[in-house]
Amino acid sequence: MIKILLGEILDEKRISQNQLAKDTGVSVSTLRNLAHNRTTRISFDILEKICCYLECSIQDILVLEKD
Repeated sequence: MIKILLGEILDEKRISQNQLAKDTGVSVSTLRNLAHNRTTRISFDILEKICCYLECSIQDILVLEKD
């Protein structure tokens, strides 16, 4: 299972989902679903925007968890 750690990263950096949405152009609903790990897919362009904005790597956001 792939776990999305966006919510944890935003909390650590003290950045709100609304601020991230405003600054990246990614919709708040998309970010909310990602932050709460309620999505089954993510586009590369959204992932790139998030990583560039948060100055992190893909591995910081997506983690493969073994059952």
